[in-house]
Amino acid sequence: MPKVHIFWDNSNIHFVGRNNVMPKKEPNEDPVLFRSYFKNLFILAHRGRDIGKVFMVGSIPPKNSSLWTHVESLGITVELLERTAKNKEVGVDQTLQNSMFRTAFQSNKGDIFVVLTGDGAGEKLGKGFLHDLKLLYNNGFNIELISWENGCHGELQKFVKSNGLFIPLENYYYEVTYIKNVRRAKETIDFSDLGINKASE
Repeated sequence: MPKVHIFWDNSNIHFVGRNNVMPKKEPNEDPVLFRSYFKNLFILAHRGRDIGKVFMVGSIPPKNSSLWTHVESLGITVELLERTAKNKEVGVDQTLQNSMFRTAFQSNKGDIFVVLTGDGAGEKLGKGFLHDLKLLYNNGFNIELISWENGCHGELQKFVKSNGLFIPLENYYYEVTYIKNVRRAKETIDFSDLGINKASE
């Protein structure tokens, strides 16, 4: 039975959702209150399949220990990276990519690598998620990309659509996000449009 390995760039998913998608979906709400609903994002990634490795990269400060404790309680390995003095993230992509290749060395051909990001830059320089997903695919692994379509690198999206499965998060906006003290996330996710004849509670 193939295992699903998940690699999650928390900042990319969260901030693209907040900055690119929320203004169109909920223009009257305060973006400061926008939240990612980790439970359903995780469910969307594994969809009840046999889970192997799960990695998420986040950044500090702020060190929101309750947030990261909650994420780890879902069975996700979290690696937190320090921001620079200018509040910039450094090393997120490389950290996830290292985890991907370490996992690949320990995995069976046919396993599924699910990446939550929209960042595909760097392919022409022989690096980046697009380059690495091509390597994984060419070495016998299945690939899936979960990303906000409005904010996903075009070539990355094109490659995965042609060779794997691309899941646009816009289709699940109300399930994978919530507005603090205003709107709760929908708990049930319908996977029927992905060819899966069941919903997840």
